Amino acid sequence: MDINVLITLVIVVIAYGFIIFGKKNKAVVVFGLSLVIAALKLVEGLDPENISRVVDLDTLGLLLGMMIIVAFLNTSGFFEYFSIKVIKFGGERFYFTLTLLMIVVALTSAFLDNVVTIIVMAPMMFLIADMLGMDPVPLIVLTLVVDNIGGGATLIGSPFNLVLGSISGFSFNDFIIKLGPASIFAFIAVMLYFRRYIKVDESVVGKIRMLSEMDEGRAINDKKMMKRSLGVFLTVIVLFVVHNLIDVDLSYIALLGGVFLLVVNKKDFEYVAAKIDWDMLFFFAGLYITSYALESVGITSLIAEGLKSVMDNQLMMLITPFILAAISVPILNNVPAALIFGPVLKILIGAGFPTIIWWSFALSGNLATSLTPLGAVQNIVAVTYLEKEIGRSFGFREYLRWMIAPVAISLVIGLIYIFGIFMISK
Repeated sequence: MDINVLITLVIVVIAYGFIIFGKKNKAVVVFGLSLVIAALKLVEGLDPENISRVVDLDTLGLLLGMMIIVAFLNTSGFFEYFSIKVIKFGGERFYFTLTLLMIVVALTSAFLDNVVTIIVMAPMMFLIADMLGMDPVPLIVLTLVVDNIGGGATLIGSPFNLVLGSISGFSFNDFIIKLGPASIFAFIAVMLYFRRYIKVDESVVGKIRMLSEMDEGRAINDKKMMKRSLGVFLTVIVLFVVHNLIDVDLSYIALLGGVFLLVVNKKDFEYVAAKIDWDMLFFFAGLYITSYALESVGITSLIAEGLKSVMDNQLMMLITPFILAAISVPILNNVPAALIFGPVLKILIGAGFPTIIWWSFALSGNLATSLTPLGAVQNIVAVTYLEKEIGRSFGFREYLRWMIAPVAISLVIGLIYIFGIFMISK
């Protein structure tokens, strides 16, 4: 084995080990190790002029822009105002209110972006938990699981699907027809599962009654800022929907929205800098580089050859991509997993395997995304917000304990669904 490949693998293993088991400075360590890979030129393509092809600046710009917009919404008092409105609408039927909120989460994730969905919904869920004296952990875990389920229903709902769509050539309609029903089944199962963890006792009901008598208008800190921020937010969301038609990248739309709010509210970047999660942005920059380095060691063709010998009957043909996605996505992150294994699937289909292996991999990958914090950008966003809210670490093992059951339930439903559409298509 080439010495550069060996050193790269060692560094990547150390980085992922620190992500899983480290308690502090994860962003600094992961970004630092990624810089070591780039500085030592252990893999090609990490020169400064090429780094934008490795680090997804569109995602980082999207995150930064939305953080600025959400910061203004939060400062204005919008989230508290809307949370009181929602609670008053549902009354004492809190789980009914929560179900409506989760439907909003799923639809927003499916037709916009699951990262944006978490950035917007997490502060609202924290406020609801705080107002009602509830534990925010199950609320955020549920929101994240539903976010990933909803995003998996469409081509544009998750970066994972976008990558697979670009490699496979399947259309928006192909994704929603094949994966949409499975997402609905998984959503129902997850909502039933979480009912046992989200308890509504007499104290919660009493606080709901108190909130029902409140004037939500008093929660607004700056009405002009709220109107401007909400107007910009809704405009940005509309532009997200039509960004392909107007040929403007999502990051530019979000950043322009954020800059516009800074201008009209007469604030500078120093004002908003304290509200930006810089650790998150640098963490993802490092993660993109380490994932690229892992891909560059040349394992794609080796995996394809190995899978050909394993997928020698119909049962294994359906199960193998499903298991592969369920294991690789939570470990590698969904985009690197799609970038690594998408070409593998294309090689296999070129060798005569049916296209259902795409759907087996896609469905499993989307459902398994929630399993670990590494699974996707939105997972890290949710964990970061949660740790700030509860004032302590929400580590890998605690996260896994919360996620393993709902993800397992979703995956079982997904596997049954894949067998079902395979039998119908025969």
